[in-house]
Amino acid sequence: MNNKIQVVNWNISYMGNHESKLDFLFSLLHGNYCVLLQEVKPHVYEYIKSKYQDNTIIYSLNYRTPSKFDSDARKLGVMIILSKNISVKETGIIERNVFPDRTLYATVDMNGKELKILALHSITGCNYYMAKSVQYDSFAEFIDSYSPDIIGIDANEPQIDSYDIEKMKFFDNGKGAKIFFHEVKNKGLCDTFVKYKNIADCEEGKPITVSHNIKRKGAVRYDFLFSNNDFTITSCEYLYDKATKAGSDHAAIVAEFII
Repeated sequence: MNNKIQVVNWNISYMGNHESKLDFLFSLLHGNYCVLLQEVKPHVYEYIKSKYQDNTIIYSLNYRTPSKFDSDARKLGVMIILSKNISVKETGIIERNVFPDRTLYATVDMNGKELKILALHSITGCNYYMAKSVQYDSFAEFIDSYSPDIIGIDANEPQIDSYDIEKMKFFDNGKGAKIFFHEVKNKGLCDTFVKYKNIADCEEGKPITVSHNIKRKGAVRYDFLFSNNDFTITSCEYLYDKATKAGSDHAAIVAEFII
């Protein structure tokens, strides 16, 4: 029985050529896999659905459809892609959320093993100052009840990175985001990259690795893949250079597990 799974978390960016980004993504995949994507526009969903028909495609905007009055901000969906040998038991979005369209969960079965997967995309504090902390409160509430095994998120946090969640510093005095990150830890999930690399120290004020670059701020690690502490991590990398060359502005996190 094959109990190995590859997991990719990637904000593919709504800008640029989606075909080159998807060519890069699918060149990475093998065996059993689960892909979590952020900033997937409707026309990109249609492209993926038509070109990669052997996969199971789950898309948040099919649950919360944009209305004719919605801005483009409500047309950046979250997606989960599963290899054909992984069966779906339940899917949905977080209804109790200010942006449910930027959330997506799937309970799946792989060779008799149940996995709970959660894909999230935080809104930015600069555009949605008061709403961001409320969104994070909702994330934490859902994690508490759902108990996911895998979380992929573009967090737009932290302000200061660390190998230890307890030592991270968050924007807005930690409102919302701190609760979320602590709930991740409380539910028995780990920062996959930190655990795999066995990182026990870091230079203060600098990200552990680069997942994104912001003008006037520089390199940050805003993208995370959290995983069940009981999983064996056999690899985990942030592919920043390759992912940005393909057309995104975020690193693709690529990990493999034995579950």
